[in-house]
Amino acid sequence: MRDSQGRVIEYARISLTEACNFCCAYCRPQEITEAMAPVLPPNFWLTLLEALYLGGVKALRLTGGEPLLYPHLYELLERIQESQWFSDISMTTNGSLLETQAKRLFTAGVQRLNISLDSVEEEGFAKAVGRNGQLAGVLRGIEAAKTAGFQNIKINTVVQAPFSDKEVETLLHYGKEWDVVWRFIEYMPFQGKQSHVPTFGEWKEQIERIVGSELTPVTDRLGFGPAQYFQLPDGQRIGFIFPLSNQYCSSCNRIRFTADGSLRLCLLRDEDLDLRGLIQNGGTPQTILHCIEEALQGRYASHDGNSIEKVERPMWRIGG
Repeated sequence: MRDSQGRVIEYARISLTEACNFCCAYCRPQEITEAMAPVLPPNFWLTLLEALYLGGVKALRLTGGEPLLYPHLYELLERIQESQWFSDISMTTNGSLLETQAKRLFTAGVQRLNISLDSVEEEGFAKAVGRNGQLAGVLRGIEAAKTAGFQNIKINTVVQAPFSDKEVETLLHYGKEWDVVWRFIEYMPFQGKQSHVPTFGEWKEQIERIVGSELTPVTDRLGFGPAQYFQLPDGQRIGFIFPLSNQYCSSCNRIRFTADGSLRLCLLRDEDLDLRGLIQNGGTPQTILHCIEEALQGRYASHDGNSIEKVERPMWRIGG
């Protein structure tokens, strides 16, 4: 598939549920339980996924909310694994349920994990996720993922405010200790203005000052996502995703689908195509693919980051 700008679409993000047991301040105002969230059955997603496979999508990422709260997760994973449609299957999770599920996920065919972790200090983590006493469980989840056999683990930290050098040093220490790729993500102020947060240039400059050297760009491809990777003097790799201050729209290769069955053409634009009715009424994968391809022809060359507060769907309804 190609969009209106000639960009090849090879990567799809599927939000399986809006439910989440955390309520991070930049994402949602309160916990969204399973009972409050729409749930589409595996057959719905499989019809959509077959359409994406026919359109040339190679990589699939399962997100939420918290995807481990999707009640049909392992049935869906089993059938995806049987289909052999995708060469890369990954998941973004908050890590809180990994301690008991990491091994099962690995066996079910998930190849890579991105784990959200905005602080490694108990007080800071509790403030970030809106719940007390959760950090130890997430840390055990990371260890469980490593023990289960996951070789490609990325830790995602949203840069909501300036970090002290000591805080950055701590994160880099844990990244090396755990042998994971730590990624720093620019805060995006959905539906609200925010005081100044570090830009790409400012964040890169701070890390270079801390490590005492310029960061070396990494040319190897570490997944299908938009992150820009760098290597530290000690060999450790880190990633940056700063869509506002370091826009990557020209190389965007992804589309995303929300938990209520809509195609979201751009994270930062309200351009949704409701596919739920079409799929539930028996639309074939070929028909669905045609609708997606038509919608892609209305895609803009880039987003307007300056008007992000006008986006109607909040972060938790877009799939992160």
